[in-house]
Amino acid sequence: MSGWPRYPPCASGTCTDVVCCAHGHKLRWPELLGKNGEAAKATIEKENPAVTAEILTPGRVGPPNFCCNRVFVIVDTHGNVTNIPTIG
Repeated sequence: MSGWPRYPPCASGTCTDVVCCAHGHKLRWPELLGKNGEAAKATIEKENPAVTAEILTPGRVGPPNFCCNRVFVIVDTHGNVTNIPTIG
């Protein structure tokens, strides 16, 4: 498969780890730590068009299932990224 369908729905095939999801696209965005969440979402979706970035605000928890076509962008109360956005 050359890529994943846009999220939702969750897509992972037989993948259970980030490396399996690659398909030649970027998997992690450490350079976005501390950046604005909306800008981070736009960057992620531009650099890996096979994923949908979903912003998680304080107190919001994403579903625990592993998805190759989803990236959670966890932000603080100021809307800045607090964790390295990673596929899964």
